[in-house]
Amino acid sequence: MITMIPLNHTQIEEIRIQKRDLEVEVAKALNGFFQQHYKYSIQRLVHRLILHILSVEELKLTAWLIPKRREYLTFQRDVKPTWVGLNEFLNREPFWTLENCSDMIRLFGETNERWKDFGLHDTHLKGQQSLRPEPTFLKVGSSKPIKEGGWGGDFGHRDRKDVPKEQIVRRGAPYEDIGTRIVRGVDKYKFEPKSVIGAIDRTFGLRPEGADISGTTTDSIYALRWAGGVAGVSPDVLRAIQLLPLVTMVPQGHHTIVECSCPLSRQGYIDYHIGYYTTLVPKGAADTVGSRFNSVLAPFDEPARNKHILVWGSGAGEQGVQMEGKEIEAFKKMARVLSAYGFCVAGGLHDFGEALNVVKTFTPSLVPALEQLRGQVGLSELERKFRQFGLPRAT
Repeated sequence: MITMIPLNHTQIEEIRIQKRDLEVEVAKALNGFFQQHYKYSIQRLVHRLILHILSVEELKLTAWLIPKRREYLTFQRDVKPTWVGLNEFLNREPFWTLENCSDMIRLFGETNERWKDFGLHDTHLKGQQSLRPEPTFLKVGSSKPIKEGGWGGDFGHRDRKDVPKEQIVRRGAPYEDIGTRIVRGVDKYKFEPKSVIGAIDRTFGLRPEGADISGTTTDSIYALRWAGGVAGVSPDVLRAIQLLPLVTMVPQGHHTIVECSCPLSRQGYIDYHIGYYTTLVPKGAADTVGSRFNSVLAPFDEPARNKHILVWGSGAGEQGVQMEGKEIEAFKKMARVLSAYGFCVAGGLHDFGEALNVVKTFTPSLVPALEQLRGQVGLSELERKFRQFGLPRAT
C-alpha cells in the first residue's frame, strides 16, 4: 500500500520552514537540558581553556583582542577585550552562561591558530587540524572513490560566501535575540554550488541556510577533549557535553543542526540521522544519560510535527515525497548524515532517476512505493485529481 505523499515545490518550501522552526526548538530544548545537568562541568573545562589563553603575554594578547571588538565575535558581549578583561571574566565563573562558555572555546581555537605570533607551541593547532581530515567518499553506484581537497577542494566540505553588508537581512524569530552588533551565520553567509551541506539541506527538505559545516564544532571537540583530560571530567559527561556547540549556536542562528552534527558524527560522538532527533543522543551514553536525552528529544520525533521528505531537482522544478507510516522508519537508514554526505557530495539528487537509485541502495523497501508515484510527483493537488479521475483539463 502506497502511503508516500508526492510533493511539489510550494509544498516542499512550506515543510522547510516548519523544519527550520522545529530544529531551533530542538536545540533550545537541549540548551535547557544542558543548563540543568552539565553547566558546572562545562564551566570547569572552560576555566582551563581561559588559563591557557592567559598564558599569552599580556601586551600581545590585548593588542590582538582589541580590534576584534569591532568584529562579530560573540565573546565581546560580556568580556572586556583585554588580558585584564579575561582575568576579570575568569573570576565570574559561577555566572557564566553556556553561550559564554561556547564563545571562550572559540577564542581558545583562534588563539591556537596564532601560536607563532603568541610564542606558543603548535601542539594544539595540530590537534585541531587533525579533526578536519580529507575524507574519501564513494559515489552511489560507483566503485571509484572521490577524494576531496580539505575544506576548499572540488568537493569541499564548505563552499560559502559572505553576503554583502548592505544586503544582510537580520532575522528574528525563531532565533534567540542576540542584539544588533552580532550578525547570525544564517544572515551573514550564503551557500555556493559546491557546498555538500547545502546539497544535504535541499535533499532532506531543510532550509538551505546557515554557515556551512561547522569549524567551530571541530575546534570545540578538540578543546573539550584536552581540557577534559586536564580537569578529570568523566568520559561519560565529556561525551555528552561535546554537543555544546549545537545547543548554543543553533538557537542563535549561527549554525544549523546538520552543520554541527556532521563533525560530531565523524568523530564518533553521535550517529546523527537527519531529522531523527533522538539520534542526537551521545553514542555509548550510560542508560541514565541516554534516558535523559531521550526524554528531551523524543517529543520532536512525533510524526504529527516532524515530516521526513526526500527532494530532487532544483528551484521551482524541484519535486519530492513525504514518508508516512512504516516508511518513516525505513527512510531513517538513508537519512544517516555520513551516508547522506556521500551521495550529496556531487550536488544532491538532480532528477527522479538519481533519487530512485539512492533509494534502491539504502532503503530498497521504499522502491515500489516511489516507482508507483512516478509521473505524479511535483504535480499540484488539482492536477493530480484530474489525472486520478481521468478528467480533461479546462483550456
